[in-house]
Amino acid sequence: MHSGPGSSCVVLLASSFASITCQGVTLLKSQQANGRDSNYVTEPKGMDVPSGAAVVEVVTAVFVLSTMVSMGVRLSVSQLVDALRKRRLLANSLVVNLVAVPLLAALLVRTVSVGTGFAGGIVLLAVSPGAPFGPKLAELSDSDVAFASGLMAILCLLSVVTIPLSLLLLLPGDVSVDPLAIGRMVFGIQLIPLLLGLGLSIVVPSLADWVYPFVQRLSDVTFVGLIVLLVVVYSDSMVSLVGTGTLGLSTVAVGASLLLGYGLGGPARETREVLATTTAARNAAIALFVATTGFSDPDVLTTVLAFSFIGVVGSGLIASVWGRQPVESASCPG
Repeated sequence: MHSGPGSSCVVLLASSFASITCQGVTLLKSQQANGRDSNYVTEPKGMDVPSGAAVVEVVTAVFVLSTMVSMGVRLSVSQLVDALRKRRLLANSLVVNLVAVPLLAALLVRTVSVGTGFAGGIVLLAVSPGAPFGPKLAELSDSDVAFASGLMAILCLLSVVTIPLSLLLLLPGDVSVDPLAIGRMVFGIQLIPLLLGLGLSIVVPSLADWVYPFVQRLSDVTFVGLIVLLVVVYSDSMVSLVGTGTLGLSTVAVGASLLLGYGLGGPARETREVLATTTAARNAAIALFVATTGFSDPDVLTTVLAFSFIGVVGSGLIASVWGRQPVESASCPG
């Protein structure tokens, strides 16, 4: 795959935003280090300055909203219908994404002793299906992009119910959540903008085509900015991941997800590869939002970030390998 002028522009915007964010958040980090937990801190002159956690929450919300709208405007009814028609493949996809991977994560954090926040982060990302990167990974591996898009939308729709229910059932016993509050959160930040984008693409396709580049660039830029914010504001928490077993468990979960998705992806190479990478990548967008707004422990947020990084990079690497293989030889995950 080759990068065009549009991609270069996005990268340039993202780099500029990341540079500005890194400079501007240094003050926020120092404020957080002083032990101030409120969303706003007061400067000597009486000016209220947002805390690091508050800025992270806002940027995360913008990232999720722009990502969901961009997904919706690029989605078509035919892609949804195509995914629904493949009933056996769809059933396998739902089982592996909504049942197998969450159960695997819950088993891992109970088998290997990790901190409560780390365990919560692993389970949170594992129960968050419908990776926005799914269609891009399908393009990278030269697989079934239409099915990847349809599956992504179906998983996002179902996750309004499955995420809060799965968290209620699978989180470690010493972690409590409000499933109704999380369900409303997922509905508002994920389902509504996705449906608005889809409705726009159906009713006014020309406007959807005009809007898409802007919301996609906003998604790309805020994603880079969010990574920088998380690294700067929560750097101490991220360093604490080393030696906890969290990174190892995340890697095992990603590898197992790839294998499960590939094994249940049906006889066609294109759908096996789609299900493998979509299952392993998970929906970092909604998991990061839930982590910033629904959990007070920063270890949950940093674990989601690390786990999602491993999943996206691992899926991207294997998708690029598959994409370089001749069609007739791209028949095994290795």
